[in-house]
Amino acid sequence: MGGRIEASGRAVAFTLAMMIAALTLLASVMVALPAPAASADDSATSDASVLCRFDDKRLAEISGLALSNRHEGIIWAHSDSGGGPRIYALDIATCGVVAVLTMRGVPARDMEAMAAGVNAIGERVLWVGDIGDNTGDRSSVSLYEVKEPSTLESRSVSATRYRVKYSRPQDAEALVADPSTQRLWIITKGLLGGSVWQLPVPFRPGPTIRLDKVGDEEGFVTDAAMAPDGSMYVVRDYTEARVYRGQPPGRLVARLPLPEQVQGEAVTWAADGRSLIVASESDDRLLGVGLPEKAWMVSARPKDVAAGSTAEVASGVGTESGSTGQGTNALSSAVVPADRVGSLAVVALAAGAVAFTAATLIVIGATLWRSRRGRT
Repeated sequence: MGGRIEASGRAVAFTLAMMIAALTLLASVMVALPAPAASADDSATSDASVLCRFDDKRLAEISGLALSNRHEGIIWAHSDSGGGPRIYALDIATCGVVAVLTMRGVPARDMEAMAAGVNAIGERVLWVGDIGDNTGDRSSVSLYEVKEPSTLESRSVSATRYRVKYSRPQDAEALVADPSTQRLWIITKGLLGGSVWQLPVPFRPGPTIRLDKVGDEEGFVTDAAMAPDGSMYVVRDYTEARVYRGQPPGRLVARLPLPEQVQGEAVTWAADGRSLIVASESDDRLLGVGLPEKAWMVSARPKDVAAGSTAEVASGVGTESGSTGQGTNALSSAVVPADRVGSLAVVALAAGAVAFTAATLIVIGATLWRSRRGRT
């Protein structure tokens, strides 16, 4: 019996040590996480409004949005896995479904993103990303090219498939398209940080296309979109949006909180380039979110954007936060590996620590109970 009690004591000591180690690790991570740069506009508040509400059950799990290149007042949308290979043309003012495009021969394993752009010969197309991989077991994922129709009517359409692969499997929900060239980027989701991958240009259907990693991103990315003029792009997670100048990987110029939603997974730009349109799974609202002036003012000066001088960055962003050169330096270092944890990663770490602590306490309780029974 003495040996059993001694063994129980060792078990208790071991579990306590493990609990302390886990909590210490969590505390270390949270202390090590630097606060995002002030010039990235942490203090901005989202100017949100309800554009319209959905009453179509097919749109209960919107996962991707894209502003139409051909039709004023129209955005394209698709639902998450289970929604089938269908793309919906939506009236921004009413949320009404104007047309449904059904892609022929597309299995739609895990459609997570879409973007409007052009193909290799300059035709206006919709890019649809079957790029979800929650289990990390897909050796390649698929992008589909669908010509954006000149008239809006429901129909079956052909889709050109492009197989793409990373250096290792990745889960992704964000696709960015240049509005005037064939350039495409995929941004992976990542728990502690995502990454930016670019397709080589030109690319063609046939053999699997190997993606090139060109940058890093924060974690939990659920969508992204290029501004209509191609000078900016936005990346969103479940709680905030980050606006970047230039093409991926760009320079962070603003971040702003997004309205609370059940599972915010879709974003695109409004036609004026000064606001965003966001949607969520299990939410019947299509929301408009105004951008801080520092973001769209940069977008409104394409010549300055192309020049990319330090003075221009400071005048466009740093002066608003009451700084000059310091603002520029903060922006240039706003997204470094130590910062790329994402707005929900700390929550996830804390939840994991709580779960571990609860499990540990259960083990300790069971061990003590068995020890008391052994003494009796």
